[in-house]
Amino acid sequence: MRAVGYFSGNLPNASSQRAHPSLSDQNDAFLEACRAHGYEATASFIDADIRSDRPGLRQMLAFLQRPAPDFCIVVVQTFNHLGASQIDAIRTFYEITELGASVLSLAEGAIDDERIIQFWNDAPGGRLGKQVRAAMRRRAVSGAALGRPPFGYRVGPDRRLEIVENEAALVRHIFRLYLEENLGVRRIARRLNEEGYRTRRGGNWSMVSIRDILRNRVYVGTYTRFGITVPGSHPPIVTEDQFRAVQVRLQDRRTAPSARNPSRYLLSGLAHCGDCGNRMIGVSRKQQWRRGNGDTAEQAYRYYQCESRTNQSVCDYHTRRADDLEAEVVGHIRGHEPGAVQSSVIRAGDEQAVAAGAAQAAARTRGRLRSLDRRLSEQLNRLADNRISRHEFRTAANLLVRERRRAADELRAQEQRASVHAFEVEQRKHFDRQVERIRTSWDQLSFDARQSTLRELVERVIVRDDGITTVLRG
Repeated sequence: MRAVGYFSGNLPNASSQRAHPSLSDQNDAFLEACRAHGYEATASFIDADIRSDRPGLRQMLAFLQRPAPDFCIVVVQTFNHLGASQIDAIRTFYEITELGASVLSLAEGAIDDERIIQFWNDAPGGRLGKQVRAAMRRRAVSGAALGRPPFGYRVGPDRRLEIVENEAALVRHIFRLYLEENLGVRRIARRLNEEGYRTRRGGNWSMVSIRDILRNRVYVGTYTRFGITVPGSHPPIVTEDQFRAVQVRLQDRRTAPSARNPSRYLLSGLAHCGDCGNRMIGVSRKQQWRRGNGDTAEQAYRYYQCESRTNQSVCDYHTRRADDLEAEVVGHIRGHEPGAVQSSVIRAGDEQAVAAGAAQAAARTRGRLRSLDRRLSEQLNRLADNRISRHEFRTAANLLVRERRRAADELRAQEQRASVHAFEVEQRKHFDRQVERIRTSWDQLSFDARQSTLRELVERVIVRDDGITTVLRG
Protein backbone atom coordinates (compact mmCIF):
# COMPACT_ATOMS: atom_id res chain seq x y z
CA MET A 1 0.00 0.00 0.00
CA ARG A 2 1.22 3.49 -0.85
CA ALA A 3 1.38 6.06 1.95
CA VAL A 4 1.39 9.86 1.74
CA GLY A 5 2.44 12.08 4.65
CA TYR A 6 0.74 15.39 5.38
CA PHE A 7 2.56 17.62 7.90
CA SER A 8 1.21 20.91 9.22
CA GLY A 9 2.27 23.59 11.66
CA ASN A 10 0.88 26.49 13.72
CA LEU A 11 -2.19 24.69 14.99
CA PRO A 12 -4.56 27.15 16.72
CA ASN A 13 -5.41 26.50 20.37
CA ALA A 14 -2.61 23.95 20.66
CA SER A 15 -1.63 23.22 24.25
CA SER A 16 1.32 20.83 24.25
CA GLN A 17 4.44 19.78 22.38
CA ARG A 18 3.13 16.24 22.23
CA ALA A 19 -0.06 17.35 20.48
CA HIS A 20 1.87 19.44 18.00
CA PRO A 21 5.38 18.13 17.24
CA SER A 22 7.69 19.88 14.81
CA LEU A 23 7.48 19.27 11.07
CA SER A 24 10.72 17.28 11.27
CA ASP A 25 9.30 15.10 14.06
CA GLN A 26 6.12 14.57 12.05
CA ASN A 27 8.18 13.36 9.11
CA ASP A 28 10.19 10.98 11.31
CA ALA A 29 6.97 9.55 12.79
CA PHE A 30 5.52 9.09 9.30
CA LEU A 31 8.56 7.14 8.08
CA GLU A 32 8.57 5.01 11.22
CA ALA A 33 4.86 4.18 10.74
CA CYS A 34 5.54 3.19 7.13
CA ARG A 35 8.29 0.81 8.27
CA ALA A 36 6.10 -0.65 11.01
CA HIS A 37 3.05 -1.26 8.76
CA GLY A 38 4.90 -2.14 5.57
CA TYR A 39 3.65 0.93 3.69
CA GLU A 40 5.51 2.41 0.72
CA ALA A 41 6.31 6.04 1.60
CA THR A 42 5.41 7.71 -1.70
CA ALA A 43 5.33 11.46 -1.01
CA SER A 44 5.13 14.10 1.71
CA PHE A 45 3.33 17.45 1.69
CA ILE A 46 3.79 20.34 4.13
CA ASP A 47 1.80 23.37 5.22
CA ALA A 48 4.01 25.25 7.68
CA ASP A 49 1.02 27.39 8.72
CA ILE A 50 -2.29 25.49 8.70
CA ARG A 51 -4.15 28.79 8.99
CA SER A 52 -2.93 29.86 5.55
CA ASP A 53 -4.26 29.06 2.09
CA ARG A 54 -2.60 25.61 2.47
CA PRO A 55 -0.79 25.07 -0.83
CA GLY A 56 0.58 21.77 0.51
CA LEU A 57 -2.95 20.40 0.90
CA ARG A 58 -3.86 21.45 -2.65
CA GLN A 59 -0.73 19.73 -3.97
CA MET A 60 -1.58 16.56 -2.06
CA LEU A 61 -5.17 16.48 -3.38
CA ALA A 62 -3.84 16.92 -6.92
CA PHE A 63 -1.40 14.06 -6.27
CA LEU A 64 -4.22 11.79 -5.07
CA GLN A 65 -6.15 12.42 -8.28
CA ARG A 66 -3.43 10.72 -10.34
CA PRO A 67 -4.16 7.16 -11.49
CA ALA A 68 -2.42 4.57 -9.31
CA PRO A 69 -2.33 0.77 -9.36
CA ASP A 70 -3.00 0.32 -5.65
CA PHE A 71 -4.70 1.87 -2.64
CA CYS A 72 -3.32 4.96 -0.91
CA ILE A 73 -3.44 6.06 2.72
CA VAL A 74 -2.80 9.59 4.02
CA VAL A 75 -0.88 9.66 7.33
CA VAL A 76 -1.17 12.61 9.74
CA GLN A 77 0.04 13.14 13.29
CA THR A 78 -3.41 13.84 14.73
CA PHE A 79 -6.83 14.56 13.31
CA ASN A 80 -6.37 18.23 14.28
CA HIS A 81 -3.50 18.47 11.79
CA LEU A 82 -6.02 18.26 8.97
CA GLY A 83 -7.46 21.73 9.56
CA ALA A 84 -7.42 24.98 11.53
CA SER A 85 -10.89 24.20 12.96
CA GLN A 86 -13.06 21.12 13.50
CA ILE A 87 -15.19 21.78 10.44
CA ASP A 88 -12.05 22.52 8.41
CA ALA A 89 -10.43 19.23 9.48
CA ILE A 90 -13.61 17.26 8.79
CA ARG A 91 -14.01 18.82 5.38
CA THR A 92 -10.36 17.98 4.57
CA PHE A 93 -10.99 14.38 5.63
CA TYR A 94 -13.86 14.06 3.18
CA GLU A 95 -11.87 15.76 0.43
CA ILE A 96 -9.26 13.01 0.88
CA THR A 97 -11.66 10.08 1.12
CA GLU A 98 -13.75 11.37 -1.78
CA LEU A 99 -10.66 10.78 -3.94
CA GLY A 100 -10.48 7.12 -2.84
CA ALA A 101 -7.81 7.39 -0.13
CA SER A 102 -8.11 6.65 3.58
CA VAL A 103 -6.72 8.59 6.56
CA LEU A 104 -4.57 7.31 9.41
CA SER A 105 -3.87 9.40 12.50
CA LEU A 106 -0.73 8.26 14.32
CA ALA A 107 -2.31 9.37 17.61
CA GLU A 108 -5.94 8.23 17.15
CA GLY A 109 -5.68 5.39 14.61
CA ALA A 110 -7.71 4.95 11.44
CA ILE A 111 -10.27 7.71 10.82
CA ASP A 112 -13.78 6.78 9.67
CA ASP A 113 -17.32 8.16 9.96
CA GLU A 114 -17.60 6.90 13.53
CA ARG A 115 -14.47 8.76 14.52
CA ILE A 116 -15.72 11.87 12.75
CA ILE A 117 -18.82 11.87 14.97
CA GLN A 118 -16.58 11.61 18.06
CA PHE A 119 -14.36 14.43 16.86
CA TRP A 120 -17.25 16.72 15.95
CA ASN A 121 -17.51 18.38 19.37
CA ASP A 122 -13.91 17.91 20.49
CA ALA A 123 -11.71 20.96 21.03
CA PRO A 124 -8.34 21.10 19.27
CA GLY A 125 -5.16 21.12 21.41
CA GLY A 126 -1.41 21.38 21.40
CA ARG A 127 1.01 24.21 20.65
CA LEU A 128 4.49 23.65 19.38
CA GLY A 129 7.33 24.63 21.69
CA LYS A 130 10.40 25.42 19.58
CA GLN A 131 13.69 24.17 21.06
CA VAL A 132 15.81 23.89 17.94
CA ARG A 133 17.77 27.07 18.65
CA ALA A 134 18.56 25.94 22.21
CA ALA A 135 19.85 22.61 20.90
CA MET A 136 22.05 24.38 18.36
CA ARG A 137 23.45 26.63 21.09
CA ARG A 138 24.39 23.53 23.12
CA ARG A 139 26.23 22.16 20.10
CA ALA A 140 28.01 25.47 19.60
CA VAL A 141 29.19 25.47 23.25
CA SER A 142 30.84 22.09 22.66
CA GLY A 143 32.64 23.49 19.60
CA ALA A 144 30.62 21.41 17.11
CA ALA A 145 30.51 23.13 13.72
CA LEU A 146 27.15 24.38 12.50
CA GLY A 147 26.39 25.31 8.91
CA ARG A 148 28.88 25.74 6.07
CA PRO A 149 32.55 25.63 7.19
CA PRO A 150 34.68 28.71 6.41
CA PHE A 151 37.24 28.70 3.60
CA GLY A 152 40.28 26.71 4.76
CA TYR A 153 38.31 24.21 6.85
CA ARG A 154 35.95 21.26 6.53
CA VAL A 155 33.75 19.54 9.12
CA GLY A 156 35.36 16.37 10.46
CA PRO A 157 33.72 13.16 11.73
CA ASP A 158 33.53 14.57 15.26
CA ARG A 159 31.70 17.69 13.93
CA ARG A 160 34.77 19.86 14.60
CA LEU A 161 36.61 21.91 12.00
CA GLU A 162 39.57 20.32 10.24
CA ILE A 163 42.13 22.10 8.05
CA VAL A 164 41.95 21.76 4.25
CA GLU A 165 45.61 22.22 3.39
CA ASN A 166 45.35 23.73 -0.11
CA GLU A 167 42.77 26.27 1.08
CA ALA A 168 44.69 26.98 4.30
CA ALA A 169 47.81 27.74 2.25
CA LEU A 170 45.86 30.39 0.34
CA VAL A 171 44.58 31.88 3.62
CA ARG A 172 48.17 32.20 4.86
CA HIS A 173 49.10 33.76 1.50
CA ILE A 174 46.35 36.39 1.95
CA PHE A 175 47.59 37.30 5.45
CA ARG A 176 51.17 37.47 4.16
CA LEU A 177 50.22 39.76 1.25
CA TYR A 178 48.43 42.09 3.67
CA LEU A 179 51.12 42.15 6.36
CA GLU A 180 54.44 41.67 4.56
CA GLU A 181 53.76 43.16 1.12
CA ASN A 182 51.42 45.84 2.49
CA LEU A 183 48.76 45.22 -0.17
CA GLY A 184 45.22 46.45 0.43
CA VAL A 185 42.20 44.18 0.09
CA ARG A 186 41.49 45.41 -3.46
CA ARG A 187 45.01 44.70 -4.66
CA ILE A 188 45.00 41.29 -2.91
CA ALA A 189 41.80 40.33 -4.76
CA ARG A 190 43.36 41.47 -8.03
CA ARG A 191 46.57 39.51 -7.34
CA LEU A 192 44.68 36.30 -6.57
CA ASN A 193 42.50 36.59 -9.66
CA GLU A 194 45.50 37.30 -11.87
CA GLU A 195 47.33 34.30 -10.42
CA GLY A 196 44.35 32.05 -11.21
CA TYR A 197 43.14 31.40 -7.67
CA ARG A 198 39.40 30.85 -7.28
CA THR A 199 36.97 30.78 -4.37
CA ARG A 200 35.47 27.52 -3.14
CA ARG A 201 32.58 28.00 -5.57
CA GLY A 202 34.92 28.70 -8.48
CA GLY A 203 34.31 32.46 -8.60
CA ASN A 204 36.57 35.49 -8.56
CA TRP A 205 37.92 36.87 -5.31
CA SER A 206 36.50 40.24 -4.23
CA MET A 207 37.26 42.88 -1.63
CA VAL A 208 34.44 41.55 0.55
CA SER A 209 35.67 37.94 0.54
CA ILE A 210 39.25 39.03 1.32
CA ARG A 211 38.16 41.34 4.13
CA ASP A 212 35.95 38.59 5.63
CA ILE A 213 38.93 36.23 5.80
CA LEU A 214 41.18 38.85 7.39
CA ARG A 215 38.60 39.62 10.10
CA ASN A 216 37.51 36.06 10.96
CA ARG A 217 38.87 34.74 14.28
CA VAL A 218 38.17 31.20 13.13
CA TYR A 219 41.69 31.24 11.62
CA VAL A 220 43.29 31.45 15.08
CA GLY A 221 41.27 28.42 16.28
CA THR A 222 38.34 30.28 17.84
CA TYR A 223 34.79 29.16 17.02
CA THR A 224 31.99 31.73 17.32
CA ARG A 225 28.27 31.10 16.83
CA PHE A 226 25.03 32.36 18.46
CA GLY A 227 27.06 34.79 20.56
CA ILE A 228 29.12 31.93 22.01
CA THR A 229 32.92 32.00 21.67
CA VAL A 230 34.94 28.79 22.07
CA PRO A 231 38.74 29.39 21.96
CA GLY A 232 40.99 26.51 20.88
CA SER A 233 38.15 24.47 19.43
CA HIS A 234 40.09 23.53 16.24
CA PRO A 235 43.58 23.88 14.69
CA PRO A 236 44.60 27.46 13.80
CA ILE A 237 45.82 28.53 10.35
CA VAL A 238 47.52 31.79 11.38
CA THR A 239 49.05 32.91 14.66
CA GLU A 240 47.47 35.25 17.19
CA ASP A 241 50.25 37.80 16.51
CA GLN A 242 49.54 37.78 12.77
CA PHE A 243 45.81 38.14 13.31
CA ARG A 244 46.26 40.96 15.86
CA ALA A 245 48.59 42.89 13.52
CA VAL A 246 46.05 42.59 10.70
CA GLN A 247 43.23 43.95 12.90
CA VAL A 248 45.35 46.96 13.89
CA ARG A 249 46.09 47.77 10.27
CA LEU A 250 42.45 47.31 9.25
CA GLN A 251 41.38 49.68 12.03
CA ASP A 252 43.97 52.27 11.00
CA ARG A 253 42.70 52.19 7.41
CA ARG A 254 39.06 52.49 8.52
CA THR A 255 39.83 55.63 10.56
CA ALA A 256 41.80 57.38 7.81
CA PRO A 257 40.41 60.86 7.00
CA SER A 258 39.20 59.80 3.55
CA ALA A 259 37.22 56.95 5.12
CA ARG A 260 35.66 59.08 7.86
CA ASN A 261 34.05 61.40 5.33
CA PRO A 262 33.04 59.18 2.41
CA SER A 263 31.28 60.62 -0.62
CA ARG A 264 27.68 59.59 -1.10
CA TYR A 265 26.26 58.49 -4.41
CA LEU A 266 22.62 58.77 -5.47
CA LEU A 267 22.72 55.77 -7.80
CA SER A 268 24.41 53.31 -5.42
CA GLY A 269 22.87 49.88 -6.08
CA LEU A 270 21.00 51.15 -9.16
CA ALA A 271 23.72 51.69 -11.77
CA HIS A 272 24.94 48.56 -13.60
CA CYS A 273 27.69 48.04 -16.15
CA GLY A 274 26.26 47.51 -19.63
CA ASP A 275 29.09 45.11 -20.54
CA CYS A 276 29.28 42.61 -17.65
CA GLY A 277 26.04 43.40 -15.78
CA ASN A 278 27.74 43.98 -12.42
CA ARG A 279 27.05 47.07 -10.32
CA MET A 280 28.71 50.44 -10.85
CA ILE A 281 30.08 51.68 -7.53
CA GLY A 282 30.92 55.22 -6.46
CA VAL A 283 34.61 56.08 -6.36
CA SER A 284 36.27 59.30 -5.14
CA ARG A 285 39.72 60.44 -6.19
CA LYS A 286 41.78 63.57 -5.49
CA GLN A 287 44.30 65.00 -7.93
CA GLN A 288 46.98 67.50 -7.04
CA TRP A 289 49.15 69.59 -9.33
CA ARG A 290 51.48 72.57 -9.10
CA ARG A 291 50.49 75.85 -10.71
CA GLY A 292 52.86 78.02 -12.68
CA ASN A 293 53.35 80.30 -9.65
CA GLY A 294 54.40 77.36 -7.49
CA ASP A 295 51.12 77.00 -5.56
CA THR A 296 49.61 73.52 -5.13
CA ALA A 297 46.07 72.97 -6.44
CA GLU A 298 43.76 70.08 -5.63
CA GLN A 299 40.60 68.78 -7.29
CA ALA A 300 38.25 66.03 -6.08
CA TYR A 301 36.62 63.75 -8.67
CA ARG A 302 33.56 61.60 -8.13
CA TYR A 303 32.58 58.94 -10.61
CA TYR A 304 30.95 55.54 -11.01
CA GLN A 305 33.10 52.57 -11.99
CA CYS A 306 32.28 48.94 -12.78
CA GLU A 307 32.59 46.89 -9.56
CA SER A 308 34.08 43.95 -11.46
CA ARG A 309 36.97 46.24 -12.42
CA THR A 310 37.28 47.78 -8.97
CA ASN A 311 37.04 44.68 -6.76
CA GLN A 312 38.09 41.83 -9.02
CA SER A 313 40.17 43.53 -11.75
CA VAL A 314 38.03 42.00 -14.50
CA CYS A 315 35.89 43.78 -17.13
CA ASP A 316 37.11 46.95 -18.84
CA TYR A 317 37.65 50.38 -17.33
CA HIS A 318 34.08 51.68 -17.67
CA THR A 319 33.55 54.93 -15.75
CA ARG A 320 31.11 57.84 -15.78
CA ARG A 321 31.33 61.17 -13.92
CA ALA A 322 28.92 60.99 -10.98
CA ASP A 323 27.30 64.39 -11.44
CA ASP A 324 26.80 63.81 -15.18
CA LEU A 325 25.32 60.33 -14.76
CA GLU A 326 22.96 61.38 -11.97
CA ALA A 327 21.77 64.44 -13.92
CA GLU A 328 21.13 62.31 -17.00
CA VAL A 329 18.99 59.85 -15.03
CA VAL A 330 16.97 62.69 -13.49
CA GLY A 331 16.55 64.16 -16.96
CA HIS A 332 15.18 60.85 -18.24
CA ILE A 333 12.63 60.74 -15.45
CA ARG A 334 11.55 64.30 -16.02
CA GLY A 335 10.93 63.43 -19.63
CA HIS A 336 13.57 65.64 -21.22
CA GLU A 337 14.51 62.74 -23.51
CA PRO A 338 11.33 61.06 -24.77
CA GLY A 339 11.64 57.32 -25.07
CA ALA A 340 14.70 57.07 -22.84
CA VAL A 341 12.63 55.77 -19.91
CA GLN A 342 11.42 52.17 -20.07
CA SER A 343 8.50 51.36 -17.77
CA SER A 344 5.98 48.56 -17.44
CA VAL A 345 3.58 50.61 -15.28
CA ILE A 346 0.05 49.71 -16.40
CA ARG A 347 -2.45 52.46 -16.88
CA ALA A 348 -5.80 51.32 -15.54
CA GLY A 349 -9.17 52.38 -16.93
CA ASP A 350 -12.15 52.74 -14.66
CA GLU A 351 -10.36 51.76 -11.44
CA GLN A 352 -13.21 52.18 -8.98
CA ALA A 353 -15.70 50.19 -11.06
CA VAL A 354 -13.25 47.32 -11.54
CA ALA A 355 -12.33 47.23 -7.84
CA ALA A 356 -15.98 47.38 -6.71
CA GLY A 357 -16.97 44.59 -9.08
CA ALA A 358 -14.11 42.37 -7.88
CA ALA A 359 -14.96 43.01 -4.21
CA GLN A 360 -18.64 42.15 -4.77
CA ALA A 361 -17.77 38.93 -6.62
CA ALA A 362 -15.36 37.83 -3.86
CA ALA A 363 -17.94 38.66 -1.17
CA ARG A 364 -20.55 36.50 -2.92
CA THR A 365 -18.08 33.60 -3.16
CA ARG A 366 -17.16 33.88 0.53
CA GLY A 367 -20.85 33.79 1.34
CA ARG A 368 -21.16 30.57 -0.66
CA LEU A 369 -18.25 29.05 1.27
CA ARG A 370 -19.85 29.91 4.63
CA SER A 371 -23.16 28.51 3.45
CA LEU A 372 -21.54 25.25 2.36
CA ASP A 373 -19.78 24.92 5.74
CA ARG A 374 -23.12 25.46 7.53
CA ARG A 375 -24.76 22.80 5.38
CA LEU A 376 -21.95 20.35 6.18
CA SER A 377 -22.37 21.14 9.90
CA GLU A 378 -26.11 20.48 9.61
CA GLN A 379 -25.45 17.12 7.97
CA LEU A 380 -22.99 16.22 10.74
CA ASN A 381 -25.60 17.07 13.38
CA ARG A 382 -28.19 14.95 11.60
CA LEU A 383 -25.74 12.04 11.43
CA ALA A 384 -24.87 12.39 15.14
CA ASP A 385 -28.61 12.38 16.00
CA ASN A 386 -29.25 9.31 13.79
CA ARG A 387 -31.61 11.31 11.59
CA ILE A 388 -29.80 10.15 8.46
CA SER A 389 -27.84 7.03 7.62
CA ARG A 390 -24.09 7.03 7.12
CA HIS A 391 -24.60 6.33 3.43
CA GLU A 392 -26.89 9.36 3.11
CA PHE A 393 -24.44 11.50 5.02
CA ARG A 394 -21.47 10.35 2.94
CA THR A 395 -23.33 11.14 -0.29
CA ALA A 396 -24.32 14.61 0.91
CA ALA A 397 -20.83 15.33 2.33
CA ASN A 398 -19.08 14.39 -0.92
CA LEU A 399 -21.36 16.69 -2.92
CA LEU A 400 -20.77 19.58 -0.52
CA VAL A 401 -17.02 19.02 -0.52
CA ARG A 402 -16.83 19.04 -4.31
CA GLU A 403 -18.93 22.19 -4.52
CA ARG A 404 -16.85 23.92 -1.87
CA ARG A 405 -13.60 23.01 -3.62
CA ARG A 406 -14.84 24.67 -6.80
CA ALA A 407 -15.92 27.75 -4.84
CA ALA A 408 -12.56 27.94 -3.04
CA ASP A 409 -10.71 27.75 -6.37
CA GLU A 410 -12.94 30.51 -7.72
CA LEU A 411 -12.27 32.71 -4.68
CA ARG A 412 -8.50 32.29 -5.01
CA ALA A 413 -8.69 33.35 -8.63
CA GLN A 414 -10.86 36.36 -7.75
CA GLU A 415 -8.56 37.46 -4.93
CA GLN A 416 -5.49 37.10 -7.12
CA ARG A 417 -7.04 39.22 -9.88
CA ALA A 418 -8.15 41.85 -7.36
CA SER A 419 -4.71 41.92 -5.71
CA VAL A 420 -2.93 42.36 -9.03
CA HIS A 421 -5.31 45.14 -10.07
CA ALA A 422 -5.00 46.98 -6.73
CA PHE A 423 -1.23 46.75 -6.84
CA GLU A 424 -1.09 48.09 -10.40
CA VAL A 425 -3.39 50.99 -9.56
CA GLU A 426 -1.47 51.98 -6.43
CA GLN A 427 1.81 51.52 -8.25
CA ARG A 428 0.69 53.89 -11.00
CA LYS A 429 -0.52 56.54 -8.55
CA HIS A 430 2.62 56.38 -6.44
CA PHE A 431 4.77 56.40 -9.57
CA ASP A 432 3.06 59.55 -10.84
CA ARG A 433 3.42 61.28 -7.47
CA GLN A 434 7.14 60.55 -7.29
CA VAL A 435 7.77 61.66 -10.87
CA GLU A 436 5.97 64.93 -10.13
CA ARG A 437 8.11 65.33 -7.03
CA ILE A 438 11.27 65.09 -9.14
CA ARG A 439 9.91 67.54 -11.70
CA THR A 440 8.87 70.22 -9.21
CA SER A 441 10.87 69.81 -5.99
CA TRP A 442 14.16 68.10 -6.86
CA ASP A 443 16.37 71.04 -5.95
CA GLN A 444 14.72 71.39 -2.52
CA LEU A 445 15.11 67.70 -1.57
CA SER A 446 17.83 66.47 0.78
CA PHE A 447 20.27 63.82 -0.39
CA ASP A 448 18.40 61.07 1.49
CA ALA A 449 15.05 62.18 0.03
CA ARG A 450 16.52 62.26 -3.48
CA GLN A 451 18.04 58.81 -3.12
CA SER A 452 14.85 57.35 -1.63
CA THR A 453 12.76 58.77 -4.47
CA LEU A 454 15.10 57.41 -7.13
CA ARG A 455 15.08 53.95 -5.55
CA GLU A 456 11.30 53.90 -5.55
CA LEU A 457 11.17 54.81 -9.24
CA VAL A 458 14.22 53.22 -10.82
CA GLU A 459 14.70 49.49 -11.30
CA ARG A 460 18.20 49.90 -12.70
CA VAL A 461 20.39 52.19 -14.79
CA ILE A 462 22.31 50.38 -17.53
CA VAL A 463 25.53 52.30 -18.24
CA ARG A 464 27.34 51.83 -21.54
CA ASP A 465 30.19 53.79 -23.05
CA ASP A 466 27.89 55.34 -25.65
CA GLY A 467 24.89 56.13 -23.39
CA ILE A 468 22.62 54.95 -20.61
CA THR A 469 19.18 53.35 -20.28
CA THR A 470 16.95 54.15 -17.29
CA VAL A 471 14.57 51.30 -16.47
CA LEU A 472 11.74 52.27 -14.13
CA ARG A 473 10.00 49.97 -11.70
CA GLY A 474 6.80 48.60 -13.18
